[in-house]
Order: sequence, then structure tokens, then C-alpha cells
Amino acid sequence: MLRSVLSADLVTLVPANESNPARTEGGHRAVFPFGDGQAFVARRRWVAFADSELAQAAAFLELLAAAEQNLAGPVVLDRPDGVAVVLRIGTPRDIDAIGAVHLRCSAKTLFNRYHTGLRTVPRKWLHRLLMPPRGTSLLAVCGPDVIGFGQLISQRDGTAEVSLLVEDAWQRQGIGTALLARLVALAGADGITELTAVRLPSNDAMARTAARAGLYAETSPDDDTVLRLFAAQTPRMSRAPRPVSGSRTSLCPAPRAAPASSGRE
Repeated sequence: MLRSVLSADLVTLVPANESNPARTEGGHRAVFPFGDGQAFVARRRWVAFADSELAQAAAFLELLAAAEQNLAGPVVLDRPDGVAVVLRIGTPRDIDAIGAVHLRCSAKTLFNRYHTGLRTVPRKWLHRLLMPPRGTSLLAVCGPDVIGFGQLISQRDGTAEVSLLVEDAWQRQGIGTALLARLVALAGADGITELTAVRLPSNDAMARTAARAGLYAETSPDDDTVLRLFAAQTPRMSRAPRPVSGSRTSLCPAPRAAPASSGRE
């Protein structure tokens, strides 16, 4: 996008200490600091950059940086198939779509989420799923359909409880991983560094998802149905928790701020 804004021949992202901003090459080279320790270097051989173009490019990058820091805003997942899956905060207007995703889920998926033989969700429950007390709901949306959602609910001990549901047709495609990673970011913005998740003793799906989202997970010493989840670098941890088995590298690329074009769990 920066290349298009500047009609540049080439734009590269380099470490800031290698960008050499003083080297302008007669106006044919420009450097734009971006993020922590990075910079974009733009080159255009056919004509020097005009001051107005440089100002426009700088304004574009400022807007991009602000969008990335807006955790409450929607993000679009990078998917190899090009299908646009958007993560966004749920609202009361999503109540019908939340009801529909439950109808498309199998009995096993619903049992793993609610730990009961639930087949239909009362409408009064749907509103609490979307607008949980002391919490937030995060939806994964494809077109008009909600294909998965997660909840983040603050606890009185300074932690937060997370839960996930992804409909069967979209499982093992990185949707749950992306939802959890985004919930972790939302929690971190509120200063929460430890999450918990309630699971069936025989179900390790949340532990695997946590590993792929770059988290450490350990079973609570008080209750083996409760998983404690920590970010890879958590200042308040007195010791490093035992990592769950599997890679800690997310198989789903980090979501980027919308608008954009667009994962395996």
C-alpha cells in the first residue's frame, strides 16, 4: 500500500538502525520510521519524491499504526485460501447469527463447550453470550455468518476466564487459535496476565489451541478441569509454567487491522 501511495519502484521494511534516513539520493529515497525499531525505505528512480507525497505517506502510516493499536476494532485474518474471516466484538444485533451457529454445531462440539447435552440455546442465553457481565464476546465472522466466538470474562482475583466455540465445518483452520490470541491481547490491554479455561478432563483441545496461540498452559493444582493460561512472557509469573505439548508457534498468522484482504487450529 505504501508503494502505491508513493508510486514507488520499491518499498522495503528494514531494522531502523539500518535505514540510514540521511541518505536521500537526491530525493529519490525516503525513510519512514514504523513501529518499534523498524522503518520503511522507499525508492523511486524516475522522479524524486515531492514533499506533498512524503507528507501523504507519513499520514498513511500514522493511520495504519493507530488502526493496529485499536484492539476494539475489527481485524481480518490472513488465510491462504483468500477467504475473508473477520474478528470483531459482538453486539446485540448478532443475536440471530449466534443462535444460528449453535444450530450448525454438532452435539459433541456443544457438549465440549457447555459440558451438558445442550441442543438448542434459549434466546435469553444468547444475549448473555453476546454481552456477558464483566466481559466481552469476540466473533469470527465470514460473510453474514458467525462461524465461531469466544468470551473473555473478568474475575475478582484479577484473572479472566476464556471460552471458545467454533462450528464443526470451520474447525482445524486456525479460527479458535486466532480468537484466543485476540482475547489474550484484549486481556493484556486491561492488565490481565493470567487466563483460565474450564474444560472436560478428557478434552485437551484448549491446551492445544493455547500452544498454537503462543501460550503456556498448566492444569490448576486445585482443579484438573481448569487450565491456567499465560502469555509467553508474563512479568507476574514467579516461575515458568510447564508448556503444553506441541509447538508454541502459532500456525495462524497474526491478524491485521481492518480494512485488509484476507490459519490452522
